[in-house]
Amino acid sequence: MKAMLFMPGKDEPVAVFDEVKIVTMNDNHKTSPVRISYKSQKLNAGKTMVELHRDARLLLKLEDGRDADVILQHSSLDMEGNAVGVLRVVGDFRSQ
Repeated sequence: MKAMLFMPGKDEPVAVFDEVKIVTMNDNHKTSPVRISYKSQKLNAGKTMVELHRDARLLLKLEDGRDADVILQHSSLDMEGNAVGVLRVVGDFRSQ
């Protein structure tokens, strides 16, 4: 599934994800058990560097119409030069 990441109040995405996977953690993660792993060739789609906004709530919009508030938990590069990482979902998914 594909997705786009937005800063609060902005219309242009700050990141475009080529592939996202939704994972629910076990019972040790009671507060926010849902994580989203991502892979992207274009992490910084605009002029905003997402890595500098680790403490900000961002808006993730999935291609199936759902969206959620997320926080960037981990970001790195794979061996092919793609940005990979993990987003922590704060709250629940919303349907459009």
